[in-house]
Amino acid sequence: MTLPLLDDVKLDGFPVEQLYPGWAPLNRAPVADDFSVVVFTEASTSRQACWWLEGENYRASHVLALDPSLRKRLLTAMDPVFWPLASGVLGSPLPDQTGPSCDSLPEIAVNELAGSWLEGYAPHTLLLPSGHADSGEALPCPNGRKIGANRITALLAAQRGNGPLIVSSPFTALPLLAQITFQTGSLSVSRFQEADMVFYLIWNDAFPALRPSFYYPDAPLLISDDPGGAMIPGLILSWYARHPEHAALIREARPFRAEDFGVGQASGLRPKPSAENSPPPPAEPAPVPSPLPVEQPASAAPPQASRQGLKSRLKSLFGRL
Repeated sequence: MTLPLLDDVKLDGFPVEQLYPGWAPLNRAPVADDFSVVVFTEASTSRQACWWLEGENYRASHVLALDPSLRKRLLTAMDPVFWPLASGVLGSPLPDQTGPSCDSLPEIAVNELAGSWLEGYAPHTLLLPSGHADSGEALPCPNGRKIGANRITALLAAQRGNGPLIVSSPFTALPLLAQITFQTGSLSVSRFQEADMVFYLIWNDAFPALRPSFYYPDAPLLISDDPGGAMIPGLILSWYARHPEHAALIREARPFRAEDFGVGQASGLRPKPSAENSPPPPAEPAPVPSPLPVEQPASAAPPQASRQGLKSRLKSLFGRL
């Protein structure tokens, strides 16, 4: 007797009548052409695994294990989903029109598809350990763009807090506000955009001691100490494919404003100076009682003074005008 969801599936030409102990089919979904996927779960661990089917026949337990001709046919069928994302939102501004999504497919299946598609159809991503950036030297990217001295060091020192995530651009050192932040598995991903340049900072909640990973798709460059760092680009692409609402979220994201600066809000703007070179903090003046009611605002500074104050503040933060 066959198992639920596997009634017509053939394994080596025979009906599937038994699985490994503890595993059960959870979901079966059509993918493209005559390909479909069955997702299994292990009750004791909640782990998941896939079977990739062509028609009614089992072909592999991972996209990468498919026969090369089958894998090419399956991934080519996914072009309408992944090409608009890879050429647009992943590493550059949103295109005018978005393609179809695959939000109806199980997450594990889309992760396998996206990672395999990106590996075969996109330029090879240069993966560097984060220690490569600790020298503070400027970093030339494979696409010819140059990241300034100490800017990657500052980015990798970024800390997440309760307020908006603000970092210094690796290209211009100007402050940037994260457009969107999303969770995929154990990864917390923040997307930043400056003009036509898009980059990401990624924290792995399973390894809280690690510095964040830096991903610049257009280079393509990935700086990471994450044990699964090579999977990061595919997981980000997969999230976009499963969440068509990403387009609206990015379009509605507001740019950085000077008032975003606040206690605990700006992170990774510049490297922390060493203790021996740090100047002592200035003494705070004693508070002066105000005769005005608490709810009455103080007089506004003249416009020129306000602009000069902001200019001096940005100069002290970024060391540039």
